[in-house]
Amino acid sequence: MGANLRAQVSHAVLAVDGSANPVNGNEPSISIDRARPMRTLIGVNTNNVLFTEDVGLQRWQPVMVNPPQGFYGDPVMKSGENGLIYLAHLAKNKQGVWPQFFDRIVFERSADGGQTFSAVDVGFHEGKMQDKPWFTLDEWDGSPGKGNVYLTWTEFDKYGSGSPQDSSRIWFARAKMGLGEPFETPVVISDRGGDAMDDDGTAEGANIAVTPDGVLHAVWSRSDTLWYDCSRDLGKTWGKDRFLAVQPGGWNHENVRGTMRVNGMPFAVSDARGNVVVVYSRLTCNKTAYAACNTRDVWAVVKWAGGEVFSQPVPLNMPQKGAVDAAHRMDPQTPDFGNTEQYSPLVVTSPNHKRIFVAWQDRRRSATGAFFDVYGAEIRVTKRWGVGKRFLHVGRNVRLSKTASMAPGNAVFMGDYIGLDWEKDIVLAYTGFDVSRSHPVVHLSRLTVKPRWFGINKLKGVEGISEPGLSFWVMNDIQEKSSTQAAVVDNRKDKKIFIWAEWPGVTNFTVELKMGSQVVMSHVFENVLDGKVDFELPLSRFVPGSYEIVLRKKSRSVSLPVYLK
Repeated sequence: MGANLRAQVSHAVLAVDGSANPVNGNEPSISIDRARPMRTLIGVNTNNVLFTEDVGLQRWQPVMVNPPQGFYGDPVMKSGENGLIYLAHLAKNKQGVWPQFFDRIVFERSADGGQTFSAVDVGFHEGKMQDKPWFTLDEWDGSPGKGNVYLTWTEFDKYGSGSPQDSSRIWFARAKMGLGEPFETPVVISDRGGDAMDDDGTAEGANIAVTPDGVLHAVWSRSDTLWYDCSRDLGKTWGKDRFLAVQPGGWNHENVRGTMRVNGMPFAVSDARGNVVVVYSRLTCNKTAYAACNTRDVWAVVKWAGGEVFSQPVPLNMPQKGAVDAAHRMDPQTPDFGNTEQYSPLVVTSPNHKRIFVAWQDRRRSATGAFFDVYGAEIRVTKRWGVGKRFLHVGRNVRLSKTASMAPGNAVFMGDYIGLDWEKDIVLAYTGFDVSRSHPVVHLSRLTVKPRWFGINKLKGVEGISEPGLSFWVMNDIQEKSSTQAAVVDNRKDKKIFIWAEWPGVTNFTVELKMGSQVVMSHVFENVLDGKVDFELPLSRFVPGSYEIVLRKKSRSVSLPVYLK
C-alpha cells in the first residue's frame, strides 16, 4: 500500500500584521524555516523581507535588510538544515544608477530565523552588471561537497546593449554554508556567451541541481535552447556545454496577453536516487508557426541516475480526462486547452527528496486569456520492474489559486518568477493584481498534506468556487515585445474592459453594467459549466463616468463600483 496524500489548500494575501493594505511587490521567494517549522519567510521585489509564524500565512512581520552593498530585487530565499536562513539578491550601489548599480551579487545569512542578516558579496567586475542569482545547498549525507553553497548568475557587459562587442555569460561561485563564509574566486561555466539584450539570445536562468554523489548539474537558456554542463570536482572545473532541449520561442515569452514580461527559464532538482529533473516552458507550435503561436506549455526532461543523456520532453500541463470535451459541449466560450498559456514553472522536492512537485501559471480557465491561475502537479520518476524501462509519471493537475488573477497590461511589471517550498506542507507565493489598489500583490497558498493509506500518491487542490466574485479591469489590448520597462500607450480606442464573474453552484446568472439607475449593458449567461465566465468589451462603447458592475442571481447580487476614463 502507498501513501495517498490528501491536501487542503488555504489562501492569504501578503500584508504586514496590523495593516489593511497588502504589500506592493512581485517576484516572491518563499521558504519554510527547517529549524523552526512554524516560521515561514518571504523575500519580495524590490527589497522586502518578512516572516510569519501563522499557519494561515497571515500576520507577517517585516525584517530590516540593509546591507552596505544595497538591496534591489531578485530575492532568493532558502532554509538550511543547519538552522541558517540564506538570501541572495541584487546589489544597489549607492554611487550608481539603474542598471549600473547592479554591480555584484549579495549573499546573506541569518542565524536567528531571519530576524537579522549579515552579508557577503561576489562577482564585482568594474563596469559590468550582475543579474539573477540562484543558489543550491549541498546537504546530501555522503556527498564530498556537503556543507557547500553553489551560486550562479548572469553577467552583462552592458545591460540592454545590442552591440556585438557586448555579451552575457554564466558565472559560478562556491562558499561554505557557515555564517560569514566568503565565496571563492568565481569561474565562468558557459563556453559560449549570449548577447546583452536581456532577451532570448542572452544566457540567463542558470541554476544548479546537486546529486547525492556531489556532482553539480547546471542548466540555463540561450538562443531558443536549454544548455547543460556538469562539474565532478565541486565546481572547480566544468565540461563542455551540452545541448539539453530546444526551447521554441526562447525563454522570454512575448505577446502573452495583458502581461509586460513572462519567462520560461529552466529549473533543475535532483531526487534522492540521483535523477535530475529540469522543468521549463516553451512555445508548442512548430517552427514555421512561431509568429502566430499563442500556445505555451510546461515541460520536463529527466537525466536518469547513472545516465548521461536527458529524456525527450514530457508535457506537465494536461486537462482532466474528459473535462475539455464536456466544457465545450456546454459552453462554447470555454477555451480550447491546446490554445491556452501555461508558463513560468518552478520545481521543488519533498523533505526526503523522494518526491517532486511543480507549480506554474496557467490560463486554462480564461476564455479571454486575460486571467490566470496557478496550477501544479506531482511528478514521479518510475521504473517498470522486469522491463528496465524508466518513465516520468505526471500526476493530476491541481489548481492552487483560490480564484483567477487579472493580467493588468503592459504598464505593470508582475515579475518573472513564483515562489515554492516543501517542508511538511507545500507553500506557494505568486504575484497577482489588486484591482482596487491598481498594483501587484503577492498571493499565498499552503497545501496541508495529510497522509492516508490506500492507493497511489495524490495531491488535491482547489475545486470549484467558494463565493460570488467580480473582477473588472481596463487595459490596452496591444501586444508588445516583452520588457521590464513600462509601455506608454494611452489610446482609448485600443483599450478593452475585461470582466471575470463567478458564482458557486449555479449554471446561470446575469452581469449588468449600470450608470446611476440606468442599465447600459446586461447579459444573461446560461449553461455556465463551472460557475464562472470572463469576457471583454470595447471601452469606446461606454462614455466616461462612474459605473457599477453587478453580478445577479435572482434576488441576490454582488456589485463593484468602477470609473471609466
